[in-house]
Amino acid sequence: MLKNGEFLQERYEILDRIGSGGMSDVYKAKCHKLNRLVAIKVLKEEFSEDAGFVSRFKMEAQAAAGLSHPNIVNVYDVVDDGDMHYIVMELIEGITLKNYIAKKGMLDIREAIGIAIQIAQGMAAAHDSSIIHRDIKPQNIIISKDGKAKVADFGIARAVSRQTENSYAIGSVHYIAPEQASGGLSDERSDIYSFGITLYEMVTGKVPFDGDNAVSVAMAHMEKEILPPSQINNQVSAGLEAIILKCTRKKPEERYASSSEVINDLRRVLMNPSPIPQKPKEEKTESGEVHSDNSASSRGKKEKDISHHLERLFSIGGIAGAILVVAVLLFLIAQVTGIFNVGSGLDLPTSPGTSRAEETIVLTENQVNIPELQGITEEVARTRLAELSLQPEISYEYSETVREGYVMAQDNAGTVVEKNSIVHLTVSKGSGKVMVESLGLVGKTSEEALEILALNEISAVMVPENSEVIEEGSIIRCEPSDTVYKGESIVLYVSSGPAIVMTTVPDLTGQTEETALKLLEEASLLPGDVEMEYNAAIPEWSIVRQLVPVGSQVPIGTKVGYVVSFGIEPANEEDELRDVYVASIDEEFDLSSIIGPGSDSTQIRISIQLTQVVNGKTVTKTLMPAHYVNGDTKLSIHFQNIVGEYGVDEGEVEVVNALTGKVLETYYLSFTHKN
Repeated sequence: MLKNGEFLQERYEILDRIGSGGMSDVYKAKCHKLNRLVAIKVLKEEFSEDAGFVSRFKMEAQAAAGLSHPNIVNVYDVVDDGDMHYIVMELIEGITLKNYIAKKGMLDIREAIGIAIQIAQGMAAAHDSSIIHRDIKPQNIIISKDGKAKVADFGIARAVSRQTENSYAIGSVHYIAPEQASGGLSDERSDIYSFGITLYEMVTGKVPFDGDNAVSVAMAHMEKEILPPSQINNQVSAGLEAIILKCTRKKPEERYASSSEVINDLRRVLMNPSPIPQKPKEEKTESGEVHSDNSASSRGKKEKDISHHLERLFSIGGIAGAILVVAVLLFLIAQVTGIFNVGSGLDLPTSPGTSRAEETIVLTENQVNIPELQGITEEVARTRLAELSLQPEISYEYSETVREGYVMAQDNAGTVVEKNSIVHLTVSKGSGKVMVESLGLVGKTSEEALEILALNEISAVMVPENSEVIEEGSIIRCEPSDTVYKGESIVLYVSSGPAIVMTTVPDLTGQTEETALKLLEEASLLPGDVEMEYNAAIPEWSIVRQLVPVGSQVPIGTKVGYVVSFGIEPANEEDELRDVYVASIDEEFDLSSIIGPGSDSTQIRISIQLTQVVNGKTVTKTLMPAHYVNGDTKLSIHFQNIVGEYGVDEGEVEVVNALTGKVLETYYLSFTHKN
């Protein structure tokens, strides 16, 4: 496992471990050559000596490295460094679609369609390069912070050519196509099946098949029919449901033939959520009558009947006659149902960069195409959108590659939308690079440093750190120490002064004052305030009690006060215990009972006081001054001959959090009048 701060090829600095899979670990890193953040996928050590695993790992990179598309995670580099094999990829700050679905329960229908179109666009780009993903699932789709969907992890993808058509691979069982589950051939239609299951989960919040084990789920994909998503979410339109069910048909030949067809129908249903129109299909009965039927189920039944008649023709009429009939039937079906058209036969507006199948698109009066705006100025982009009755929504980001004021990103170029729709644009703010060293933060107070950073549009996280050299409250160092971009955050290490060394308070009770002073010295503690009182139970000049509890963890040099006994009170001497009201207490209070877990690593400032009510007013008297004690201390509350207010026969001893003033525990006292 790589450590934070470690460099690969003297170029990639490991910043953090952000994920792990069956074969590899993924790290967030900084490329110091190009000054950008990247993701690095490193083959796990246990697989690095297995030639098969290494080959498969490299195949993933080689398959994806040639793909460049806004909806695919880019691969920058493939590296063999001794026994270490890794690929360097685009770092996407965002959330997986799986986590996004879990967070929202199920997605809004329009949002789900928008994400689905982006996924399908990424799939189409891969399929155009003869690359089958074979593991399309929400876990492999990343939704970036700007809302873009990107297909990731070509972990079991393989470039498919005519020479390798018989290769296949098994994907994740909840999204696996039936032909993959049975070990059959995989092609673009296998990805479309998995895509359909993913779209199903987006709009329902669940996968269609689940079970106790992988085998039962795989069998369900091969044998069971999918519950229509509208029965789970009644917001799913008939048109969208038709797309999902067509994507997930058991037989590949009954699914969409390409991702482009899926995109076309998704755009149709985005504009018109009603069922995707089908042209009436005419069929002659035995009596010669012609019937027209728009029902999808009836159409499916009739298509099966056609297949049955074809079989009979082949067996009875011979090959030549069957071929003729097949040609006629296919022509009629094509004319009636439009099965050779891309999508489902609904006309759509033409957009830049569309395939030949989209060239028949026709815009309605209230529809427009979102134009391609990347690379032009914000002003020109606003003008073009205004001409098309579209509303811009613009965010601004720093960029090292795009000039200030130019559009660097946009949503849904080429998509058909209603007039007055909002189009999201990202405009460059130019280079936001700041040289940290030039800011002179080291040695500044934290307030001064924050003010400097705010002027440079940089935020900060403050981390305390002990220092014998830097004054408390001043900056020791910062990370990163070289460059940072405006809008980003850096870490400021703030001096908390020299490290505090703790020591344990010894037990002074009953010791002579001379011995008590030696015990304090051995514990690196100092004597505090000394009080005197008569006490018949404690020998003269010995310690009656101490004002810091025994066993407390306190910083070295802390002052510990104590009470010294005067011994037995003289019989004929006037003193404070004559004609007074006195009380005593001997209790123990466990602080951990209020602090809970972690009390042994917590300190709390405690004081003890006497509270009495005199003539309607509350009067307090300090019995133990405030000081820090460990959170797991059993606090000894032992006071004899507490002198109360004259004429008041009751009161309360309170244990107080000295920082907040909150009373943690209360003990009732009854006072006795001594004449």
